[in-house]
Amino acid sequence: MNPCTCGTPFRDYDNRCLRCKRQIDAKRAEKLPFHRLIPEIKPCKCPDDVKKEHGVRSTLIAELELCNSCDLRVGGPEIEEPDVLKARESAAKRESEAKALEARRVAEVQRIKSEAKSGNVIYLYKSIYMSIDSLSAVAGDQSTLAVFSDRRIKEAGAQGWRVIEAIPRTMGEALQNYEGFGKAWAGGIGGSVIGAYVLMEFAVTSTNADSSEVWIRESVEDYVL
Repeated sequence: MNPCTCGTPFRDYDNRCLRCKRQIDAKRAEKLPFHRLIPEIKPCKCPDDVKKEHGVRSTLIAELELCNSCDLRVGGPEIEEPDVLKARESAAKRESEAKALEARRVAEVQRIKSEAKSGNVIYLYKSIYMSIDSLSAVAGDQSTLAVFSDRRIKEAGAQGWRVIEAIPRTMGEALQNYEGFGKAWAGGIGGSVIGAYVLMEFAVTSTNADSSEVWIRESVEDYVL
């Protein structure tokens, strides 16, 4: 078949020009959009003898065959657009991965509860950030950097959590000297404590394994990913 020379700006799904019915050069075809969406291609209604006379051609999509007489779809299932199909497959993959993750988390929660009920003590850990009312002095004036609050620590303690460590959060600041329109580094200050990460521990035992399931679940979600 002679190649298409009419300069059509579109192609069909077999890289054929619908204007002259000739094949478009492969390199040029790659840059051209398809002239119609797959769902727009209606089923062929040509009589069997017409289809037999003119034949059926395959396309770039395995499930799609076109009639040479009417250029419509010959048999086969309904076909989705490639982008729609890809999006559907991605969504299905995400759903499958989410279900698998949930199954692993449920299994881990049950394992912890089972271990605890059998007499082994299982420990859960979490960290709570606590702000500290550190003072900052500028030109002789003192100001508070944050408001001290240990409410969440007290609440956790009342629920059975205990403090096992506090990791301070510090802040450093570089100093500069100015002279005229210029400036020069003059050193810095550091180590000012502005808050703390408080590490909490909770013991899961045979007597509280069921009532602690919410905290077990929260802990499991942090490390079963």
